[in-house]
Amino acid sequence: MRKTAIVLAAVCLIALCGAIAACRGADTRAKPAASNEPRYRGLYISNKYSVNLPFMKRLVERGKPLGVNMLVIDVHPYKILRPRINKEVIDYLKSENLYLVARVVCFQDGLDKLPVPEPYMERLMNVFNTALTYDFPEIQLDYIRFKDGGVPYSLKRKYDYIADLLQSFRTISNARGVKLSADLFGRVMYNKNDPIGQQLELFARYTDVIYPMLYPSHFTGDRQRLSNPGATIKEGTMLGINRLSGTPVRVLPYVQAFGYNIGWARVNLVKYVELQVIAVEETPAGGWVAWNAKGDYESVFRALDNLKAPVASQVETR
Repeated sequence: MRKTAIVLAAVCLIALCGAIAACRGADTRAKPAASNEPRYRGLYISNKYSVNLPFMKRLVERGKPLGVNMLVIDVHPYKILRPRINKEVIDYLKSENLYLVARVVCFQDGLDKLPVPEPYMERLMNVFNTALTYDFPEIQLDYIRFKDGGVPYSLKRKYDYIADLLQSFRTISNARGVKLSADLFGRVMYNKNDPIGQQLELFARYTDVIYPMLYPSHFTGDRQRLSNPGATIKEGTMLGINRLSGTPVRVLPYVQAFGYNIGWARVNLVKYVELQVIAVEETPAGGWVAWNAKGDYESVFRALDNLKAPVASQVETR
């Protein structure tokens, strides 16, 4: 197996846990989740807001009666690989019986050069391992990809690098009994070999959950998909589910809760969100996570109000 700086850094951490690295290409996921695992209605919270206890309390008080039972929270500031987690916030969210996912951004905007400097990898692994100490039941990795266009590496080399990295994270999370998940570009549900190095089946070998970012507004140049947010997100979700058929990997798409490029659909943002939620909840997906970088989820709350949705079952946390 190739000995990259990534693997070496991870092996040191793994040794502390008494774990042994698995071979690349093997299915290194934790055991499949129980078939009665709840479906989630989630919100993404950036680090700016995830450390703010009054903000988080207002969010939970508004969302929980509408079935919001999951939060994906950044555990480090934007573009800064330094852990920043408010234990008081985490304790409060656990007391509210919410399912908590720690999001770690690995390579913001994508890789353009290998190898990755060892100090950078040490900071990344430190963020990951610090999140584990707060007993999150799941760690979500984002931006494990190469930059679009012009990166002078073959797909095989990109896939090999990403496999090594995912393997390192997977071995550490297995040792702690924590789920590992990953965010993927929405377009990856539609292709087999993407130049950024994200391949659905490769990521699924090492993760328990895949979060495709299927924002309808991002299908630029495709008037049909831009105009039909519900159909677009349902199509992408089902493509992912069908490609992972026979595996224990769950699919939870991100839904768009921001106003960018929604004019094509000829509806306001509340209706835009509502159409996406209805569409996802008609599929076998494990749920959905709404994305608004500013933490403004009034459109989601109003959409759920309109749906008169029953309160989702409560979730047991670690």
